[in-house]
Amino acid sequence: MKRLLTLQFIVLAVFVLLGNGIRSIGMSTVLVSQGEFASFLNISAERTDMLIEAIMGGSLLALALAPFLITPHGAMRLTRNAAALAVLCYGAIGITMHVNPSLLTREVVVIAAFAFGGFAVAFFAPLAQLAIGQERDSRTQSALTTIWTGAQPIALLATPQLVKYVAFDIGVGNFFFVLAALPVVFLILVPLVFRSQATTTRPEPVSVHWGQLGAIVGLLLLFQAATLSVSMAGIDHPVTHVLMALMVLSGVALYLFRHRLMNRSVALPTGVATLMALLFLLQISSTGLYDTAYLVRHLCSISFIADRATFGASAQIAGVFGAGALMLRWPRLQNQLLWTALALAFAGSAMMLMYPDRTTDALLLIASKALLSGGVGIGTAVLVRAILAAAGGNAVVIMAPAFLILLGTEVSMESLQIVFQTTTILGYDENVAYENVFLVQALSVVAAVAVLLFGRPQPAVVSAQPASPRPR
Repeated sequence: MKRLLTLQFIVLAVFVLLGNGIRSIGMSTVLVSQGEFASFLNISAERTDMLIEAIMGGSLLALALAPFLITPHGAMRLTRNAAALAVLCYGAIGITMHVNPSLLTREVVVIAAFAFGGFAVAFFAPLAQLAIGQERDSRTQSALTTIWTGAQPIALLATPQLVKYVAFDIGVGNFFFVLAALPVVFLILVPLVFRSQATTTRPEPVSVHWGQLGAIVGLLLLFQAATLSVSMAGIDHPVTHVLMALMVLSGVALYLFRHRLMNRSVALPTGVATLMALLFLLQISSTGLYDTAYLVRHLCSISFIADRATFGASAQIAGVFGAGALMLRWPRLQNQLLWTALALAFAGSAMMLMYPDRTTDALLLIASKALLSGGVGIGTAVLVRAILAAAGGNAVVIMAPAFLILLGTEVSMESLQIVFQTTTILGYDENVAYENVFLVQALSVVAAVAVLLFGRPQPAVVSAQPASPRPR
């Protein structure tokens, strides 16, 4: 316990918290400031979703590249470059909002800044995971993993209050100047963190030719193009159909020729593939976009919606840190906690199916959000800890949780949008469309249960074994 109270641990904790929190702060700022951005860019509030897509698109690309770009001796250089780019991007947003140039310039600068800014700060999360993976003490590693997992819901809880009480007083442009300082703080901590870890074994990067890596990048770009077309043109537009067909064909080709694309096979530790699938599926159930939109459409007050979001974020934080504390004391509780998480997530998502009949039931609206968020918090804490514990020296596995969480969120947003649009195109009203969206969220938890039951035996969560060290 004394180890967890030292100055070195505190530095690591701040490093890890910022590493997985800065991106969420940027996204939360956009969500809370939709009206300001809509007015500034002369678009509707709903169209500000393109800014979120720009952040997530850049982040996905960065997290896909991270295992190949973060090398044992290049972490400091990459961090300097990423921090510099993030500062420039956030500063550019602030300057643009102050200077107020022509509309075209505003659109280009703001969208590009969010895309490149999201790309830059996304590298911080795997760097934080790398620092956690290099910790020798298992209790310290478990505690840091809990902090890393809790960083995102903490940011989602705190940022709206900061924007409400700070940004609206000093201006959103000045708020982004403040936000630009956070990557600098992260950069200052890097030498302290990695110098203290210098004697530990560092994961070797997977050797991939740049031309071969281009196939992965190309698939991600096709995915972003297809999702953007769904948002802008609609699911029934021919361009959307072409892009989605190209994306599916490219994904199938990449899977079939995956062994040829890699110089050597990436051997996943035993049981980790199941854990990764569970982490991905759990994020699909937790997308809060459509249940919040449903409440807006049914004239729930802004204060109630904000309170509901606060309860959800608080439940997720409690789930993360509660599960982390229990696993720190009793590591063998992982399986029980995971089943508890799935049960809570299913209960919360299933309760959303009751919304159309009980829209005025405040207790139902809050309880469903809290149960779902709490379950996702517990499950994410368990799965991230299990994945990192089993990673050994596998760089891909160490950095996988950040990518899977973001990919699951992105796939969820786009899949639910497709379900919603398809339902309305078939002639059903919005209530049926929302019911179908909530049903898909519940079914994603059922799919997670099926993966846990049939993908591998249940003890895989506890007994996942590190992969054998690669020959040097």
